[in-house]
Amino acid sequence: MGLPNSTFYRAQPTTVMKTTVTPQKRVKSLVPLSREHHFGLLFCWKIRQGLKNGTDVALLRAYTRYFWDNVLKAHCQEEEWLLARVLPQDNEVRMRLIEEHRLIQKLIELIQAGSPLNKELYKVLDKDLTDHIRWEERELFPYLQNLVPAEDLELAAKLLQHQHEPREDAFTPEFWNVKAKAA
Repeated sequence: MGLPNSTFYRAQPTTVMKTTVTPQKRVKSLVPLSREHHFGLLFCWKIRQGLKNGTDVALLRAYTRYFWDNVLKAHCQEEEWLLARVLPQDNEVRMRLIEEHRLIQKLIELIQAGSPLNKELYKVLDKDLTDHIRWEERELFPYLQNLVPAEDLELAAKLLQHQHEPREDAFTPEFWNVKAKAA
């Protein structure tokens, strides 16, 4: 039995088009949070490199704890604080942000608990955190910029700036730069 509209399913010549992603224009008040997203994506890359290089799971676990305690936890709290000031409590976007933050936190807790599925959990954490950051950059921040008056975002950012300290990832050893030795 043939496929319906079988002419539709025939291989068609394809052309490859180059696509470029234009960086989002970010209002100044969201730049510090946006800049920290780079650290989050770099964290994911380091975890991927660690897995690829055969880094000991205990070292990956220590790095995950370090990154959560020194960068990611406060970053999530700041985003939630900001959204609490500019969006109603029942706003779907705000609820999605909070839910995804809780899921990321739960993944980190499972990793810290030493789950036998640790290597797979790192892959899930990498994908979920990367997807979450991309969503914030591509959808959440433009949504806020279009919905919330610039002066309200600016005021919230000024208040946030008082508690926001620049964060850095100074974890050692730099396992992501070292190949595992052959046994």
